[in-house]
Parts: sequence; C-alpha cells; structure tokens
Amino acid sequence: MSHSPLPVIRCQVLVVGSGAAGLTAAIAAARNGADTLLVENAGFLGGISTTLPWLGFHDRDFRLVVKGLPLEFCQRLQRLGAASDFEFDPKCASAISIESHWWKILAMQLVREAGVKLLLHTQVVATLREGDRIRGVEVENKSGRQRIEAEVTIDGTGDGDVAARGGVAWAKGRTGDGLVQSPTLVFRLGGVDRAAFIAGCKDPANRYREWLTPYPDLWDKMMRRIDRMHVIVCGGYAALVERAREAGDFNVPQTRIVGVKHHVADQFTVVMTRVLGLDPTNIHSLTDAYTRVYEQIPVLVRFFRSYVPGFARAQLLEIAPMLGVRESRRIMGDYVLTAEDLMAGRVFDDAVGMGGYHIDIHRPAGTWVDSHNVKAYTIPARSLIARDVDGLLMAGKCLSATHEAVASTRVIPICMAQGQAVGTLAALAVKRGLAVRGVPIAALQDTLAGQGAEIGRTVGEPNRQAIDEVGQLPFNEPPTTGDQDTVSASETAWVR
Repeated sequence: MSHSPLPVIRCQVLVVGSGAAGLTAAIAAARNGADTLLVENAGFLGGISTTLPWLGFHDRDFRLVVKGLPLEFCQRLQRLGAASDFEFDPKCASAISIESHWWKILAMQLVREAGVKLLLHTQVVATLREGDRIRGVEVENKSGRQRIEAEVTIDGTGDGDVAARGGVAWAKGRTGDGLVQSPTLVFRLGGVDRAAFIAGCKDPANRYREWLTPYPDLWDKMMRRIDRMHVIVCGGYAALVERAREAGDFNVPQTRIVGVKHHVADQFTVVMTRVLGLDPTNIHSLTDAYTRVYEQIPVLVRFFRSYVPGFARAQLLEIAPMLGVRESRRIMGDYVLTAEDLMAGRVFDDAVGMGGYHIDIHRPAGTWVDSHNVKAYTIPARSLIARDVDGLLMAGKCLSATHEAVASTRVIPICMAQGQAVGTLAALAVKRGLAVRGVPIAALQDTLAGQGAEIGRTVGEPNRQAIDEVGQLPFNEPPTTGDQDTVSASETAWVR
C-alpha cells in the first residue's frame, strides 16, 4: 500500500518554540527580512516568560546589559500599564513585574507586526537531516503531519528537542550525577495586604531576605527604600517555614520562601513548589513531577495564609500553564560557555549578547539555592551554533554551556538576548546566501548594535547613584546551606 507524500511547508527561517528565546528569534529574523515560520505546541506565545517577573536586565553595577528587543518588550508593556519600572535589587540586580495576560496579547501582536507566520498547537515529531545539514522538521497537528523545510532552523524548545532528534550532541545535568536544577510550578496569589507584608519584611526576626542578614548597611538601605518599592524580591523566612514544618503544616521540600511581590499591590508570585530528580527528557518523570507539584500548591496556600505576614486573606489567582524547568538538554555548540567565563566577565571576539545575572543554581539534590556572583559577561555566537552540523542554531536554556553557566544564562531577558542574536544571524545568512558560520561576525555585531542590542559596546560605567542607594553584596559571598539536607532527603522530595 503506497502512502501519499507529506504536505511540505517551506520557509527561510524556522523557529521551533515560542518561549523567551524563540519568540525573540522569530521576530528578529522577520524584522531582518527573512521569511520566518514559528512553530509552537501551546495555544499562546511566550512560554514561561508569561508567568514570572523578569530578572536579569542589569548587572551587579546596576548597568543595563540587556537591551534591544527585550528592552522594547518591557517598554511596550509599560506603555500599556502592564509592567512596572525596573526595581533595583542587591542580589538580582533588577526586577520588572509584568501582567502575564497582557504579555501574551502583546507577544501575538509583535509576531503579527513583524510578519512571522505561525503554527500553534503543533508538535515536532522528527528532525530532517541530510548528511551534516539540518533541513527542517516534521510536525503533527490537527491537520495531520507536515514536513517543514527551512534554510536555517532555530531550536528554541528549551529542551533541545530539534537538535536531539537530529542526532546533534548534547549534555544534561551536572558533572558526576547528571542531576538538573530543581523545577518549579509557579503560582500567583491575590488579596495580599501590602502594608502588613511590608511590616513583616521590616521585622528582622523574619529574615525575609536572607542575603542581607550578614550586612547591616545593606539591610538599612533596603529598609529605607522598601515602602516605595513596587517590586520586592523575597528569599528567606526560613524560621517561618521551619515553624510550619514542625507543626505538620508544611511538607514541601523547600526551606525558604521564594517569590516576588508584584507592582500590582495585592499580588505575589510564589516560586516554591519543588521536586528533585526530574529527568525533563523522560515523559514519565515529567508527569510524576507535575502530579507532585500540584499536590504542593494547596499546602503552600495554607502556609501563606497561616504563617506569612500580609497573606491572611490571600486567594489563589493563577497557576502557570507549564512547569518551570530550569535546566534540560544543553546542545553542544562550537564553544561551551563556562562559569569561569561568567565570573571573569569574559568579552568574546564574537560577542552577540550580554548577561549579568548571578549563577543561581536551584539545588539538584537539596533545598534553597547555590549562588555565585558574576561580572557582566558576553555570549559568543559560537555557543549558539550547533556543533558538527550546518543550518541549526539554538537559544535559551539549551545553548551550549555548562550546568553552572546555564544557571545564569537561563533567565528570561538573557534568553531573549540570545534569541535576537540567532534570529538576526539566521536572517543575514539566508539573505546573503551563506551558511550561518559564513556570516561575517562584524556584520552580525553591527546589525545587532544598530538595532539596539547590547554586545558590550555601550554598557557604560557603574551606576554610582544606584550603588550608593541600593548597595552591593560582596562579589565572593559565603556559601548557603541546603545540599543533601534532611528536608531534601525525604523520599517524597524525589520523582521516580
């Protein structure tokens, strides 16, 4: 019995995945003149970027190191009244709070404005590879199966699905045991009493912000600002969590409150659901993780209402539509970005983006986080080009980097900067009739800089005013606790 050939869709640039990196890649490619198709398996654009406040635009000197399209997105949300201003922070450098549903609407508008073609509710089932060249993908959706042929393909899946299905080398997890950072299903609470919440932050006994406790000058600066702050990052309250655990009211494998107080006065995003041992490339492991984190949400809501100042009347408003997987496959590229590169603030000759967010490892076998500060660093184009093949780029948490480096580059603005870089590179390649490695780096860098991206040319001097007002943590901070602790040793903390 003969089979009819699959319908073929052709484009110049194919982007798979519309998270922070893929969305920006598609817009950048289309704006730079490429016939661009964006494939997404959900019914909305933006992925996890629609569920979280955005951290990572500034470095520890409070300089804006992510600009270009990511900054444009912020400014357009701000003009809609759907985002806060940047709020400086001594640990995360800055935070911007967004209204998630307005971001979904704007993302769709931006894609349409750029002329990007869309396929939603579409799943990649195979990667088309001919010799050493990636030619596109096969997809499945309500219309059946189709073949998409492209001159350049961009893997923005976060899990490196396109690359893996195409036989491209990849790595996963940390050296030694292969464990990835713990994932989180984020949810949002409303009905928060802002005044009572801030009063709780001011009580030193609560240690609402653990990083500041050893540094009285930083604590004093925070307390002088906190009443007028619209976005407040939380990481602490360990005593409240322990009290609830001892009372039998808390069985989540986490030892601190992690979350962000929104610019919307009564809203708070909770970043505390947690499981260990996830294999994000194994559907049974992933399903088990979802089951467990959904069980944790009612426990956490009751905990906030009973133990945390300002949350007595809190209500569950929204659960993110997807698990926040911080780390999955890392596609091996022409260069592997390392923690040492980030901590040294390395400037690469082929720099196409920047970052400055601290190395923020949500422990793979413990609670809380393992953090290391970095200097403003650049991201080389070579870390966004898949090794040993032609025609495949990647951006987001599946870039070519180590387990430690991804813990900084994974945050939303830095993923967006990577997306702008690969989208622009792909467009230049198809317009010039070149392989992606054949595009002159100077031409790529000049194009990115001309379109507002920061590649290290205009980052400027440290923001002395902000440093004086907000303060800086020491570059080398003492380590935090939480590795292999009692809480994380519990059998219920681990997925199968």
